[in-house]
Amino acid sequence: MAIGEANDQFIYMLEWESLAEREQKWTAFLKDEEWQKIWAETDKDGALVRFASNQILQPVQAA
Repeated sequence: MAIGEANDQFIYMLEWESLAEREQKWTAFLKDEEWQKIWAETDKDGALVRFASNQILQPVQAA
């Protein structure tokens, strides 16, 4: 990021039809065994992620 709070951010931008779909699919992703193995390997020498947050954006309609 050239302008903003930090230049060391990793951002997932995902689209959901509903909050229920988001919850179901994100929960399944976090439980995925392959992803858990990769996460464990990434963090073996110390946590890669210091802070995580969620933001839900709402699209706007062009005028």
